[in-house]
Amino acid sequence: MNENELNLKDKLRDFYEHKKKETFLIGGSILLILSILLVSIVKINSKEVLAFAKSRNAALEGETITSMVYSGAEEMQKGPSKTYGKVVYLTIDDGPSEYTDEIIKILNKNNVKATFFMINGNMQAYPEQVKNIVKNGNTAGFHSVSHDIHKLYVSKTSAKEEFDTNQATFKKITGQTSKVIRLPFGSKPYTPRASYNALVDSGYKLWDWTLDTEDWRSTSSQIMENVKKYSSGSDNVVLLMHERKQTVEILDEMIKYLKSEGFEILPIKQSDEARNYWNGKLFSEEN
Repeated sequence: MNENELNLKDKLRDFYEHKKKETFLIGGSILLILSILLVSIVKINSKEVLAFAKSRNAALEGETITSMVYSGAEEMQKGPSKTYGKVVYLTIDDGPSEYTDEIIKILNKNNVKATFFMINGNMQAYPEQVKNIVKNGNTAGFHSVSHDIHKLYVSKTSAKEEFDTNQATFKKITGQTSKVIRLPFGSKPYTPRASYNALVDSGYKLWDWTLDTEDWRSTSSQIMENVKKYSSGSDNVVLLMHERKQTVEILDEMIKYLKSEGFEILPIKQSDEARNYWNGKLFSEEN
């Protein structure tokens, strides 16, 4: 091999060595740039995750596990609904009875609550049903001891004394109290002013009704017709029922109908203002 060939070989070797270094430098630069980008993306995502976590923690601050579960259950129970600011209070008289538990099952199935106006002797006969009413979130109210207008009003305080007896029985069974009451046959025309005043002065909240289903003398189909007829055109209804077999049979259909007509179905709360024929709150605009 002559001198020229050796020089050419050296030059070729130098050329390839230079290209290898150049390729290495370019590849390394690309890897470095990709690494920087990856780290930046991770940092950004970490900041976003941290910000989201802080925001969520702030939103949940002060909430207990119980309240979170309750809120979630409420959301699940809402479901699709069609409401127009219309309210109906389902009120059920003369219990508890052999039908109470079945009524509660139907209420629970439809995610609604009612108000039970109970007679003293029936509370004593069905204490577990009284507990079941309260346990399932319904409102317990009272409906006298005698259910007899001739005994209720023998004196100015005799009606109030009957409801005091209801109160004592209810507290013995449940450990709780209630001030929500309904007079047998309504507060008018039978209740004297003095008897009404004695009840109000003792803190009792008297509720009458706006829609009588007449279920005590009607078939299930007649009950349904009464509900449709007398709830039409109303925005606020206090609906009167009784613990009867025919009422139980139509209750599920009744609730579904009221919901389809845009009514929100509510129980009477202890904090609600009394609504009766004496104070005129049954038909006032604020209702």
